[in-house]
Amino acid sequence: MDNFEENTGFKNEDAADTAAGENVVVQPTAEVNAQHDAQPEITRVTPEAQVDINPNPVWAETETAAKESIPASEPAFTAPAADAVNQAPPVSQGVPYNAAPEMRPVFNRVEYSEQKPIKNYSPFSRGLKIFCGLLAAVILVTGGLYTGYYFGKNKSRNLFRDDVKMDLAAKPKDTEGMTAAEVYDTVNPSIVGVRVYNSKRAFDASGVIYTKDGYVITNDHIYSSVGAPKFKIYTYDGKEYDAVYVAGDVVSDLAVLKIENGKDFSVPVFGDSSALICGENVYAIGRPSDASDPTSITSGTVSLPKRRVQSSKTNYSSSLIQTDSAINPGSSGGALANMYGQVVGITTSKLSGDDYDLMCFSVPTVTVKRVVDQLISKGKVTDRAKLGITYTEINSVSKTAGNYADTGLLIVSVSSDSDLYGKADKDDIITHVEGVKITKDDMILDIIESRKAGDTVTITVLTSSGDEKELTVKLGANVGESSYKQSEAQTESSSDSSSSSDDGKTFDFPFGE
Repeated sequence: MDNFEENTGFKNEDAADTAAGENVVVQPTAEVNAQHDAQPEITRVTPEAQVDINPNPVWAETETAAKESIPASEPAFTAPAADAVNQAPPVSQGVPYNAAPEMRPVFNRVEYSEQKPIKNYSPFSRGLKIFCGLLAAVILVTGGLYTGYYFGKNKSRNLFRDDVKMDLAAKPKDTEGMTAAEVYDTVNPSIVGVRVYNSKRAFDASGVIYTKDGYVITNDHIYSSVGAPKFKIYTYDGKEYDAVYVAGDVVSDLAVLKIENGKDFSVPVFGDSSALICGENVYAIGRPSDASDPTSITSGTVSLPKRRVQSSKTNYSSSLIQTDSAINPGSSGGALANMYGQVVGITTSKLSGDDYDLMCFSVPTVTVKRVVDQLISKGKVTDRAKLGITYTEINSVSKTAGNYADTGLLIVSVSSDSDLYGKADKDDIITHVEGVKITKDDMILDIIESRKAGDTVTITVLTSSGDEKELTVKLGANVGESSYKQSEAQTESSSDSSSSSDDGKTFDFPFGE
């Protein structure tokens, strides 16, 4: 024991505690204190009490050697109490370099699992390939559907062109008109039969060649009952062609088709419909009943060069040419020609019902030019103007009967996209447009129809409270959709039935179907 104290500088102050099996606490001697200032107390735990979480023969040998180096006179050390084992060992501030082995810190080796780099990424690569394959399939399917939609509607982007324009020829002056036979011979090469069909149904109509490379003007309503329609074109010389849809406009009831794999078609002279007068001879030329039959002609006169009528199906109001030239099923989309062999309109409909006879209508060429040029260049009409209201006409009779303050248009509602929104309210009356007193709705509709979207007009409004105010209003765009449907499932019921209204202001589009 004395040797131990000499060698270590520590002395055992309580050998009895050690013999009792308790931890031995030794205090540094004064000499050691002089050499090592303020050394902390060290609780010595026998090697047998060390907890080795990873026993190893190599370390076991080290422990055995440490035991053998302790002098025999040293009392045996006992394991610490259980609560001492669970306590964290004190932090050593330093142990003399010549301390006995059992006093030196015991370090237990921590076994680490060797992390080998992944050399075979096959499972990951396989999963990534599957994911990328699925993603590519989704993209391809989506792209295919979009492409099918686009090309099913417009087989090629080349269908839209900016270089196709209609020129309206002036009515010849001091020139004797043609006979009906001469008009027929002049116009017939430009008239085609149009068969509209799908897997379930087929209808016949007519069309007018617009360009030498095969653009054809017809009516938008001819395919309204045929979902995903296909088109056959029959020309005057007995040839048959496939055609594709280019664009359509339900407001004007005009549409454009394009003949495939054809060229050098005969184009008629388009005349200025604004030059028509009441009583002028005109001829309806088309393919009634069967598109593959020869072209037929009916004669008549201009009943009214401009009559505003409203479709019973679309509720759109249009200014059309009224004639008594018979228009029969299959004639829709044909030509209305004047006695100089000029096409001045596209036949579209007739007023149907037991109370009406030979009240037939054609779209004037001034409208055809404006609409068709945009259908070919843009796919839709973009500059057509609208005021953006719903209204009730107040004429002199309804003014008295309804005890209204003035004639004009009684506002029922104002569209949120109208420039009038927030400026005029329900039950206000529009009494003037551009300084013109409104006595019929035709007056304001004609003014708006002559303008373009973005133009401004000045209107006078009589409010429901009796105040009068003048407003400058920017006209909105009346962009029409088409009756064309991409899917047969979208097919509407056939529109062969006729309808009319008591005031003669509605008409049907049953012809050509």
